[in-house]
Amino acid sequence: MRDDAEETESPRGRLDPARIADAARAFLREYAEESGAGGYVVGVSGGLDSAVGVTLAADAVGPENVRALVLPGAPSDPANMRDARDLCESLGVDWREESIQRQVAAFRETGVDLDERAVGNVRARVRMVRLYAAANERGLLVLGPDNRSEHLLGYFTKHGDGAVDVAPLRDAYKTEVVALAEHLDLDARFVEKEPTAGLWAGQTDREELGAPYAEIDPVLRCLVDDGLGVEATAARVEAERETVERLAALRESSTHKRRAPPSPGLR
Repeated sequence: MRDDAEETESPRGRLDPARIADAARAFLREYAEESGAGGYVVGVSGGLDSAVGVTLAADAVGPENVRALVLPGAPSDPANMRDARDLCESLGVDWREESIQRQVAAFRETGVDLDERAVGNVRARVRMVRLYAAANERGLLVLGPDNRSEHLLGYFTKHGDGAVDVAPLRDAYKTEVVALAEHLDLDARFVEKEPTAGLWAGQTDREELGAPYAEIDPVLRCLVDDGLGVEATAARVEAERETVERLAALRESSTHKRRAPPSPGLR
C-alpha cells in the first residue's frame, strides 16, 4: 500500500448515475433469466437504498415480477413505513406488510442477555428469514440494496441484511446512490432522509460511523480504490487523520463479513 504524504493525484471520480442504472438493470434482468427465477423480492424500508433497489428491480424485470416486503417493528418510524408503502404503490409492485415485532419479542423472552446492538442484529436476521420465505414461496431471488460504502466498512448485519442473492448497488458508493436516486427521479424525501439502519431507537449512520457519507466516500476511494495509506489519504482529501484511521480500522476489522466462512483447507 502506498503511504506517500506528498501524493497529489486527484481521487477517482464518481460513477455516472446513468451508467450505474443501466448496468444494474441489465445485471438484474440477465441474472434472473440465467437463474430461472421468477423475479426479485425486496425489503422496502422507506430509506434511500431500498427505494433505489426496488425501483431498479421493477424497471429491470417488470413490476409484476417484483415482490416487496415492508417489515416494521419497533423502533421503525411510521413515516418510513408509509413512504415504503407509497413507493410500492407508485411502482405498481405487489407488496405485503408483515410486522417482525412478535418474532423479535419471542427471541428476547428466551432469557438470552442481549444488548441494544445485539437485538438490532436479531431484527435484521428476522427480516432476512421473512425475505427468504417470500422468495421460496414464489421462486424469487432476494435483492439486497446495500452500497459499497456500507460493504467496505462492514456496516451491515452478518447473515442479516448482508445475506442476499444479488447486490446490484454494491459497486456504488453511498454518494453515488444519492446521485442515482436523483437520476431515477425518486421523490426528494428518500434523498433527504438521515441514513439509518433503524435497528434501535435514535440510530443513525453518521453517529455510528463518525462522519457523513460525503466525508466517508472520498476517504474510502483513496484507501481502497487508489491503495493509499492513512497519511496520504488524509492529505489528499483534507480529512482529519483520526477520521481516516477510524474508517481504515472499521474496514480491517470487518474483513470477515466480506469473506466466505473459512475452513481448514484440507482439499
